[in-house]
Amino acid sequence: MKSNTNNSNSNLVLLQRISTKVAAMSAAVAVAVASASGAPSPYSFLNFWNSAATSPTITSNTLAKGLVAYAEEEEEERDTASDVGKSNPKKTSVGDNDNEQLSPDALVVDEVWQLVSDTFLPVRNDISVGFDREAWNALREESVVKNPPKSRQEAYEYVRGMLSTLNDPFTRFVAPKDFQELLKYDISGVGLNIAEMPDNTSEVGVLGLVAESAGAKAGIKQGDVILSVDGVDVNGMSAFQVTSMIQGEGNTTVDLKVRRGEKDGEEKLFALKRAAGPKNPVKSRLEGKSTGYIRLTEFNALAEKDVAEAIEELRGIGAKEFILDLRDNPGGLVQAGVEIAKLFLPQDATIAYTEGRVVAGGVKEDTDVDATVNARLGLQNAGGADAAPTKLKRVGDISSFSSSDKENSDAVSNKQKVTEPLVVLVNSRSASASEILTGSLKDNCRATVVGSKTYGKGLIQSVYELSDGSGVVLTVGRYVTPKFVDIDRTGITPDFAMFPGFEVSKKSLDACELPKR
Repeated sequence: MKSNTNNSNSNLVLLQRISTKVAAMSAAVAVAVASASGAPSPYSFLNFWNSAATSPTITSNTLAKGLVAYAEEEEEERDTASDVGKSNPKKTSVGDNDNEQLSPDALVVDEVWQLVSDTFLPVRNDISVGFDREAWNALREESVVKNPPKSRQEAYEYVRGMLSTLNDPFTRFVAPKDFQELLKYDISGVGLNIAEMPDNTSEVGVLGLVAESAGAKAGIKQGDVILSVDGVDVNGMSAFQVTSMIQGEGNTTVDLKVRRGEKDGEEKLFALKRAAGPKNPVKSRLEGKSTGYIRLTEFNALAEKDVAEAIEELRGIGAKEFILDLRDNPGGLVQAGVEIAKLFLPQDATIAYTEGRVVAGGVKEDTDVDATVNARLGLQNAGGADAAPTKLKRVGDISSFSSSDKENSDAVSNKQKVTEPLVVLVNSRSASASEILTGSLKDNCRATVVGSKTYGKGLIQSVYELSDGSGVVLTVGRYVTPKFVDIDRTGITPDFAMFPGFEVSKKSLDACELPKR
């Protein structure tokens, strides 16, 4: 293997960062399954190529609900106003002093206008021409200042009309009733929204709680640091790994030990009753004498744990190489894909990059630079990398640990590291998280990819709550692979159309060049 070195308003609350699959799933239903004819293969998983797959049924009512319908399968980083504070997007020159005179109805329109002005990334348009801020400013002047809405319903129509001018199929308005349903979503099963602590990334803490959930009723507080789950120390684990440990069958109990306050703070033990959780998305079996076949049907909170368990079980019965089947997997929780990639990749490997105007909470300027293309070409923007209106942010393990934190992280990361030969199967219905995982394994020369080109869905969306309880879903970024391949609308191109065998696969990987760092 070759190595190649390289307030507007205080009411606006960022609730979650999701890599959506709603539209990807609906569009994928209409995409034909790529098939290939030929003699029966000794590997039974290859017979799948000649059979029609069963796709999820998607009704017009489901699509109308959009985000709500598939909230359980999206990446969640849900923060509430009491949890993490209010967003404070930078005001532009238009209407700086108008906010105080706005009616409640006009305020809703203005909030949406400001969010789009600060965070929207036009990835489905020609990004080189940037965001037409002059036209967007004119919309505010017309809809907020000159002809403000006279009712809430009219305000909603204004918002829908404004968003339609963006020509982005995934940016949309969510009415209050549907938005309240979204707020009920609980990824942990006990009502906890958790994240790595900013001051100590080896610790995981409670970012927020779902109202009336088991965690909230038991007395867990925002800011509590989770020390153990069912007696297992979680220091050094990622928030997603801890969430997976908390998840379980409905009506069962999970024990959480938390610390309240600083390092010497009081420790408390809570026994929480789980709500109904996700189902095992993994099916596995031994093919022949030594090939472990793992089929992953979706990326939910159990995906990483169940894939790791399947690998260990298959190793125990003789598996010496693995097939990871992602065909017809429409995606789900992006973080699940990231965690699965970590099972197979070195700790310092780049899993993906995200490109957007909002980086680490900071709002950038006009979107008139394509950071992905510049990175691919080895170019730098005038004024240096920091001057780029859009930024690339690396997705992978954090490298800035203290020595003790790094030891803990290494212990966790290497516990089930997979080094055996790997082949990934994909098709035109493999989308979103499937593509992020596949791209990371392919670009890092870790796996050979077999099948047909993937769907091409790599957008990043954020959901914002407005002052009246409605919400808006905005496209704010996109994912690119370690070698700067834009996943969205491009997809991942396989190495082979048909399974070549592991010997040929190894030769292909030996000739692969690692991404520049």
